[in-house]
Parts: sequence; structure tokens; C-alpha cells
Amino acid sequence: MGQDGMDLNHIQLRELRYFVHVADLKSFTRASVHIRIAQPALSRQIKKLEADLGVQLLVRSAQGVELTDAGRLLLERAKRVLRQVSQTIEDVRALDGSVSGTITLGVPPAAGELLAPAVLMGLAETYPQLRLNIVEGFSGFLYERLVRQEMNLALVHNPVPHRDVDTHPLLLEPIYLIGPGTAQDGCLTAHEIDEISGIPLILPARPHSLRLLAERIYSERDLVFSLRHEIDGLNLLRSLVAAGQGYTLLTYGSVHHQIADGRLSARKLDIPNLHWSLTLASLADQRKSRAIRAVIDIIHAQVHRLVDNGLWRGDPQYPRQGATAHQADGRSG
Repeated sequence: MGQDGMDLNHIQLRELRYFVHVADLKSFTRASVHIRIAQPALSRQIKKLEADLGVQLLVRSAQGVELTDAGRLLLERAKRVLRQVSQTIEDVRALDGSVSGTITLGVPPAAGELLAPAVLMGLAETYPQLRLNIVEGFSGFLYERLVRQEMNLALVHNPVPHRDVDTHPLLLEPIYLIGPGTAQDGCLTAHEIDEISGIPLILPARPHSLRLLAERIYSERDLVFSLRHEIDGLNLLRSLVAAGQGYTLLTYGSVHHQIADGRLSARKLDIPNLHWSLTLASLADQRKSRAIRAVIDIIHAQVHRLVDNGLWRGDPQYPRQGATAHQADGRSG
């Protein structure tokens, strides 16, 4: 159904952008609101794109839209083309020494609480023309969106290797037993628990990496794994532990505020080589982006600062850079 000799000038970047929005949102109505264009005009642009390509891209129904095979292929390639155009513009503008553009960063809840405010402030001071959008979610959700090229960077745990993604170890965090701040209803504080076998646990559901790590800890040591509640929200999980409903396993950074105000208690598990690995993942075809590099450098600097200040306990997995290098001897573990 292709059109030999078709003039590619007929296809405009605007049409590709409109198509990506409709495909991602699976709705002309939602896409028209998002990009602020009347729905009939949006529909005409997509029909023109289909006519220029000579293929059907979307199947329309009362429930929304679905992609055809051709639509799925175009979505993947269109995102890549639009990102490359954006990076080209950024690189050209960077020739005058400035760093600008928009970067989307995905963060898990615990790491986001610690890192996001510090990174945003650092960028505002150093690269005021660079805009950072932040998406919060669990690692699996974030990594999937990164692979689909819906964000530029993501902090994730234990990512699966992918040809389109570069991964950079960021931080090795020890695991802590987390309990209520004071003993209540038969639930002791974490400091009063000598044996973790058989204690009532509150953990995220599979396949959350923390749940898999907890199961591995118990299985490898023939401990009794007693799951009381499955909770996929960090705030609710911490609240239930604080209320004496059970215990959980987390990193110190996940609960440092609650420990400081006495709501929770924490005891580091005395298990050799036990840690949770936090990784910084980025799209491979954006390695040369100055904006991406700027965000990564700020993340590195802020992680070191948080570790130095005792707010984030762990071992950074990259060398210090630039202005932070002189602090190397003072870092806490």
C-alpha cells in the first residue's frame, strides 16, 4: 500500500508529534487537550499522515484508539526522530556554552524524597535554562517507560540489560530492619529484635525488587518468611510499621525522616555483602547530550553530599567530580 517516490517533505515533525501524543494517550480527546488543539484539526492531521504514508496507523473505536503494526513501528521510530531533532537543537545552542532543554527523570519514591529537591535546586543554580521534569514510580514502571523512550533518565534497582539503555551503578545501600519507634501491641522496636525469622513482615508485592530481595534473604538462610501485608505504597507501608502492624526491610534513606522524629526505628542487618543496588539508567543514543550529562553530574554531586551528611547511608559507585573532589576523605559510609 506504499507510495513509491512519495515526497517526504509532505510529512512534518508536527504531524509526528501529534501522532505520538494520540498513540501514547490512546485517545484523540485526551491528546487534543494535552497539546491544545481542536480535536477535528488533530484528526485531520493524523488522517493526512496516514494518507502521506499510504497505511493505516490507528484503529478507532468507542473505547479509544489502538495501534496497527505500522502504527507501532512508526511510534517507535517517530520518538527516536523527535528526540534526535531535539538533541540536535540542544547541541547547536550549546555551542555558545549554554545548556538548555527539557529532561525527564524517573525516580523511585524513597530515592526521590531524598534526591529530587537537591537535584532541582542544584540545576536551578548551575543550569537555570535547563528544565527537569520528574516522574515518580517503582523501578519496573520507570524502566519500562525509559525503554519506551518516554523519559531520558531513571533511577532504578536491578535493571535488565537492554540494547537501547546505558546503566551506571550509583549507590550500594545496606538493608535495615524497620520497626515502630516505640514498642506497641507486642511489636518491639527494630533494636529489640535479635532474630528476623518468623517476624510479621509488610512488603511490596512481587515483582518489586525489594520483595524479591527479602525473599532471597530468607530463603538463602532457611528463615521462616511470614508475610502479614502486601503494600505497594511507601507512605502506607511506613505508616503501618509505625502503628505496630509488623516490620519491613528498607534502606536507611527510605525512613530517615521517620527515624529522626521517633516514628520508626532501624537496625542494620548483620549480613555480609547484603545491599540494594541503585542504578542510573539513560538512553544510549543520548550519551553525547550536554543536558543529560549536566543532570547526571548534578545527581552524582548531590548523592555524595547526602551521604556525607549522613542522610543517605551507602557507598557511591562512581568517582567524585569537580568541586566535590576535595571532600573525598570526609565521606561517611
